[in-house]
Amino acid sequence: MTFTKTTLLTSAAVMAAAFTIGMSVPTTPAGAKELKIATFMGPPHFLNRVAFTNLAKAIGMATGGETTAKLFASGQLGKGPVQQYKRVLDNVAEISFGIQGYTSTIFPRTMVVAQPGVGVTAVEITKKFWSVKDKFLNSEYTKMKVLGLWANTPPVLMMRNKLVTKFSDVKGMKIRALDATNIPQMNAWGASGLHIPISGVYDALDKGVIDGVWVAINALFKPWRFAESTKNITDGLKKPSALFWLGMNKKVWDGLSAKSKAAIDGLTGEQFSIETARGWAKPDAVAEMRAKKGDAGLKYHVLSDAERAKFDAATDRSVEAFLAKSEKRGIPARAIYAAVTKGGS
Repeated sequence: MTFTKTTLLTSAAVMAAAFTIGMSVPTTPAGAKELKIATFMGPPHFLNRVAFTNLAKAIGMATGGETTAKLFASGQLGKGPVQQYKRVLDNVAEISFGIQGYTSTIFPRTMVVAQPGVGVTAVEITKKFWSVKDKFLNSEYTKMKVLGLWANTPPVLMMRNKLVTKFSDVKGMKIRALDATNIPQMNAWGASGLHIPISGVYDALDKGVIDGVWVAINALFKPWRFAESTKNITDGLKKPSALFWLGMNKKVWDGLSAKSKAAIDGLTGEQFSIETARGWAKPDAVAEMRAKKGDAGLKYHVLSDAERAKFDAATDRSVEAFLAKSEKRGIPARAIYAAVTKGGS
């Protein structure tokens, strides 16, 4: 079978042969290179269960076993999501997965794409991400070989004790933002924004350290289970998006054979990213239906036009302040934002 970017996540053969977490291709020629894929999420997460599992399988098959891959989930190669970028640069893992927003100072141009107003679906934002990559963003990814760049479904507001139906409801509330650059949006609403890595949010909600969280709706259920603490869901606001990267250690990449490089290039990149975003969004659609039905005692509310306008006006002020601050640092933030929101260049 010939594997391509388009067939990687959708091929029935790949799905049928999906790798068990932590297993690699069984037939490995002498001298073959095995690539460790490090992630901080548990095995049930879509990226581990489907995307990275299938990628590992496909690498071994496409290279004839010359290069194989093995997935190390649940932080086996180092706990916590914040250090993922350092792990791939230091070759703790040949391949690592990370979130740009957790190390936003390393990716200041990319964080413009994460701002509210860029798009409404994971696939839309991912395509826009790639549309500006070569012109504006490549300088931020020179230290690793980029295998994937994508977005997930923009967030909904989940609150522990209060259903937010109007702008004034969030005043004084402590809300977990997607990342540090998204905190100003919470603050502009009159709330108190703070950032906690996703792996620490469950405890923060359970203990009342935060009143709510701004996150993709599938986090209500597996693997994060926020529905155990947050029962009140509000949708209809102008949203940012979390952005993600999958990268390989540059020296390891340089050391691969031309055959392996060609095979991996054929399996990764823009189309792999789009398909990953599309696949990851499916649990969000299911979670939204469950929330609307009231599963697990959930209450789901869509803001009225009048209240949405109040939130969005505040959000727009926070975005403008972010762009102005970025421009002062020498980042062409307005040009990037225009390119991903208005079709500018």
